[in-house]
Amino acid sequence: MIRINATRYFFWLLSCWACITPLSGFANIDDFQDRYFAEVDGSTWALHIDSSHTFQHRVTAKLQMGNTRERYLLIGNIRGDRITGSYQKPIGISHSSEELRFELRRLDKNQVELSLSNALGENFSKITMSADNHKNPIDTAILGTWYSVAEPGASASNPYLGEEWAIRFGANGELCESLYLVDTRTQKNHQDPCSQPASQRWKAVDGKIYTAAGEDWQLHFNYRLMGGRLVVSYPSGKRRVANLAE
Repeated sequence: MIRINATRYFFWLLSCWACITPLSGFANIDDFQDRYFAEVDGSTWALHIDSSHTFQHRVTAKLQMGNTRERYLLIGNIRGDRITGSYQKPIGISHSSEELRFELRRLDKNQVELSLSNALGENFSKITMSADNHKNPIDTAILGTWYSVAEPGASASNPYLGEEWAIRFGANGELCESLYLVDTRTQKNHQDPCSQPASQRWKAVDGKIYTAAGEDWQLHFNYRLMGGRLVVSYPSGKRRVANLAE
């Protein structure tokens, strides 16, 4: 007969329970939707829970407060119907050392309540957000017409000619884009990219611009805003930098 030391057996059970109890207290990330939206002071807030960067109870999410200049990275732990943790602007953008806290509470299948506060527990905002996996927020910061700076050397026959790129993002979802040659010695006479009848639909998703003329959406380019400039990179590797029209 094998004799088991009762004390050692008790502590063995206790250690096993300690291993499994935290995991059992955490909800499955699948209980939350991928995207939630809310209208706040006339602008659209979007929350994207990044399941590809979620491991066990650790959750990563992105919050966009109306435009591309107000993006935050949220990192927290999920327990039951709540995700709690800290949030900050992406590295390289934020220079603040203040600790910002958040809590995301699941109200039902399609709604969550987002609370934002500082380390002292002082609330900045508390909003209810609704799920919509088919909706993609429009980055209002890129609305308008953008022109690149033409550099000479676009033509072998005329060294003063430069290539200028123009693009317009319409609030109605219409995109116009054109490419033309200008004389870099003279004052710029920008052309209207929408002067041609051809246009496409556009949408912004996580730093990418997708366009469609029919039903199928295609990646057009990646983009980011840097110092008030629009920096785009195409799948081919080509890069453009443009300024917003005054």
